[in-house]
Amino acid sequence: MGTFRAARERPLLWAGAAFAVSLAAYLVVRWFAAPSSIDLAVYRVEGAAIRNGVDLYGRLATPKGLDATYPPFAAIVFVPFSYLAWAVVETIGVVVNLALLLVVCDQATRLAGVRMPNRYAAALVLAAVGLWAEPVWTTLRYGQVNLALLALIQWDFLRPSTARTRGLGIGIATGVKVTPGLFVVYLLITRRFRMAINAAVAFALTVAVSAAIVPSATWRFWTKLLWDSSRVGRLEDAANQSIRGVLARLYHGRDVPSAWELLIVAVLIGGLWCARYVYLRIGDAWAVPVCGVTGLLVAPIAWTHHWVWCLPIAALLWMQRRRWTPVVLVFWSFAVWAVPHVAPAERHFALWQTALSGWYVLGGLVFIALAADTARRVSCRGDGPADDGGQGARPGRPAAAAAPAPAPRSRRVPR
Repeated sequence: MGTFRAARERPLLWAGAAFAVSLAAYLVVRWFAAPSSIDLAVYRVEGAAIRNGVDLYGRLATPKGLDATYPPFAAIVFVPFSYLAWAVVETIGVVVNLALLLVVCDQATRLAGVRMPNRYAAALVLAAVGLWAEPVWTTLRYGQVNLALLALIQWDFLRPSTARTRGLGIGIATGVKVTPGLFVVYLLITRRFRMAINAAVAFALTVAVSAAIVPSATWRFWTKLLWDSSRVGRLEDAANQSIRGVLARLYHGRDVPSAWELLIVAVLIGGLWCARYVYLRIGDAWAVPVCGVTGLLVAPIAWTHHWVWCLPIAALLWMQRRRWTPVVLVFWSFAVWAVPHVAPAERHFALWQTALSGWYVLGGLVFIALAADTARRVSCRGDGPADDGGQGARPGRPAAAAAPAPAPRSRRVPR
């Protein structure tokens, strides 16, 4: 009894202890698992290609012959890594990603409406649990950049409306990995034009920087390679958690029948409509993850580690729709690895294997539907829209008419 009372009285201390235990366990498991950090190794080779004037999109000496698939700006960012020994690079990658996990979890709890003094404790608990989410585990295993991109996007939506450079994070994230560009569309349909322009300008600057340093590679990527998803991987790969990936496995092929492209377009339109509808009624806390999930669903390829959006979704459901929290357990189940991940096995899946290999797609669709239902419930109750994720202005009110809030607020809904 005394232990539980102490936990209530000193939540930050106990949350810190929980994270420390989780981190120690993770490091032990990581030691025995010996992950390859293969994507980080590819980034390092790409940085060396930029430094040495080698064709970035040619045959590079990457692990397993993997191609460079990101815009040239991403490779430029990784040039400093090309000067360092691999052991140093791998250590930096792990440390930075663990730090980003804490940052992302703190941002997620802010968006979900957690108030001080409990916010830091909530962030630590989310990080302790989040370490064992498959998308986070795989991001750390491969040395991926997903947590960095998520941090940049959430940072933009948590800044006050008076910040002149809101949108900068989205623009930079788009310059690194393209897909965050969907948030520019989200900003336009929610009539936040200044923020959308800032994001577009920041993105244009990343292209300009790469054009100045590697003009040929920049031209080639943005005019040709951008549309070549085969460089990224096999569409039917069981790790591909997009609608196209599920359909390819369902049809036992390497592509999707043209008629089904209409379904993907419908999900894109429906997801963006839902994001706008949710934003107008309960703000960015729900709408931003809806937009992020929509982007993953309609992308040609969305690897399991791209689904780090499970962290803000988990925080949101726990705070505002707790009975629906089990929805996010799909991201902690590792079920997608219970089926073969080798060609051509994925083209011969039984129906149950196809269903299991589309676990994240199902979870994403359920979350979008739940967000729409949450907005509908608030609207039916007659509540006004929530504060806009740190903007300090509510949808439908001029930004100048509202004072910036010290922390974002999000309308609670019946659980």
